[in-house]
Amino acid sequence: MDSDYTVGVYYYPWYGSDFHGGGYLREHLLPPQLPSLGEYDDRSPEVISQHLQWSRAANISLWVASWWGPGRREDTALLQHILPHEELGEMRIALFYETTGRIPGFDDLDNVASDVAYMAARYFDHPNYLRIDGRPVLFVYLTRVLSRNGRLAEVVALMRSAATKAGYDLYIVGDEVFGRPPSDSSALVLLDGVTNYDVYGSMGSKGYAGQQAVDTYYETQAGWQALANAAGTAFIPATTPGFNDKGVRDGHQAVSRRLTQTSEPGTLFCAMLQQAVTYTESATGNMLLVTSWNEWHEDTQIEPVAESASTTLDDSDGGTYYSEGLEYEGYGERYLDILREETTK
Repeated sequence: MDSDYTVGVYYYPWYGSDFHGGGYLREHLLPPQLPSLGEYDDRSPEVISQHLQWSRAANISLWVASWWGPGRREDTALLQHILPHEELGEMRIALFYETTGRIPGFDDLDNVASDVAYMAARYFDHPNYLRIDGRPVLFVYLTRVLSRNGRLAEVVALMRSAATKAGYDLYIVGDEVFGRPPSDSSALVLLDGVTNYDVYGSMGSKGYAGQQAVDTYYETQAGWQALANAAGTAFIPATTPGFNDKGVRDGHQAVSRRLTQTSEPGTLFCAMLQQAVTYTESATGNMLLVTSWNEWHEDTQIEPVAESASTTLDDSDGGTYYSEGLEYEGYGERYLDILREETTK
């Protein structure tokens, strides 16, 4: 890799024999646009090897891995298959604490301390586990909801206490950034770093985002960064290639991977990366995050798709329920190429 940045991707180790239940946009397209590896089992050594090769080729040096609790599929995949993999090399791994599964109703905190104790015993000492200033890093999903519910301080205190008892000074990155920045930094000061997982929702675009929406999004991110830094908290910029969750749920309008209707595929990702890199900070190793490597259900993945011609058609009764009439390309390694180009020295 030849990059000045720590490029991280959200990585989902939840794909098994049924490809996590299917339910993703591209299996419904006509013709289908399946992963280049097919509907894989992510515990396969060959799959992990290919993911590592592709990641390195795209300057990715960090997998922020979805974690749903001790003994769950993701935990087993990480501990028994990914972390011991002979080709892991210098790839960094960090856990993404899925609050929707571990803090029921964003109110039941019974799992928090024991979860962090479990992580400390099994992950934090691993040579590939991500550290910042020597501190193991834990990414926490939807801290903004915990903030809104008045529970963030208690959750953070439980996490830090459990880590301290195990001999670690925990570095907590909260998914706190969304929409306009708040008027005060009371939540930000509790965290070591902040970022924005749901780039799609925060940007608020539908159909074709356009350059103005991208500009406005990063202007807003600048406001968050200033507020975070004033609180002594690091800021980690975020990007995404697009969004469509119609394969798994009915509720959100898609945003195209083309910046405008006449733009080339991948131009939204290009436009976002070109601005995101300007907001990276040396304190985090110039980290930026991509939503996502392989969240196929929301079509935010940059993992390669089998190459095929573009289509707007799907297998719904009307022919465009899933696609919303947007054009989808069997894009091959396009997004890895874009990421490499925009993050190379």
